[in-house]
Parts: sequence; structure tokens; C-alpha cells
Amino acid sequence: MPDLDRDAKPDVERVGAPGEAAGEVHEERREPRWPATWIRALLPSAVLACLEPGPLHGYGIGRALNTRGFGSPKGGSLYPVLGKLEDSGAITAQWVPGPSGPARRQYTLTPAGSTQLTQERAALAELTAALSSASTGSAEVDTAVPGAAAPDTAAPDTVEGVSPHAL
Repeated sequence: MPDLDRDAKPDVERVGAPGEAAGEVHEERREPRWPATWIRALLPSAVLACLEPGPLHGYGIGRALNTRGFGSPKGGSLYPVLGKLEDSGAITAQWVPGPSGPARRQYTLTPAGSTQLTQERAALAELTAALSSASTGSAEVDTAVPGAAAPDTAAPDTVEGVSPHAL
């Protein structure tokens, strides 16, 4: 009989900071909470949100993203985003001495980046509201097919008292 605990693949992996001894546990690497396409699309916004409390280096941003449910991004996806945000003026980067090693780049949110984050949060809140209102039926959604007859609105069809629009 297989050992289920031993054979199960965990969704959490314990990792340490770069350069730490192998036995030291620093954080948990979690599986992302959302589909990969959402994470790719929202990674720039998530990076800006991670920098809102204060400057971070790349590894710190990765840890903050992991904590926020984005998983631990690979350098091949994080650093291009950081470069694009820096090119757009949303963040700045500067080399700072490492506490016990080489210098590393530290990223800081700029006023333009803060404005961008505020706008993106507002847009996401509108999207969430639109999705929520569509599911509760509180917003009218035009589902008419061009050339089709208009639906009979006098008495909606029901199945055991449930309107088909509620599904």
C-alpha cells in the first residue's frame, strides 16, 4: 500500500534566501492562487502593490508576490516586468550594498507608479463589480442575437421557480 503522505506532492515548498545554508528555512513557496494567464496579466500591478509599503530588491519582491498569492515568479518573468516598469517611470532602481555580500538592485515606487497602481486598482474594482452584478442579475446584460425574435418578457420561463437568468 502506498504511503500517501510520502507520495503526495505538496503545494508548499520551504525555501531559504539565496546564499543561506541549506538547512535554514526562511519562507514557504506556495502554488499560485490564480490561473497563470491572470498572473502574467496582473504581474506588473502586483509588483507595484508590493513596492507600495517601501523599496524592495528583486528577491524581496518575489517573496511579497508569493505572500500575495502569485506564487514565486522565476527571474525570467519578474525581471523583464521590473525593466518595463522602470522604463515607463513607474519604478526606479538603484544599487545598494548587500548586508553580507554583493550589492543588489533595490526598486522604489515613483509617484507615477503610485498613480498607475491607483488607476489599475480602480479598473479591477470596476471589473469585479461588473462580474458580481452579472452573477446576481442586478445589471442588465444585452444578450440579444441580431435578427432573432425578442424574448417574451411577460412571463419568464422558470424551472422550479428559478429564472434562467439566475444561472
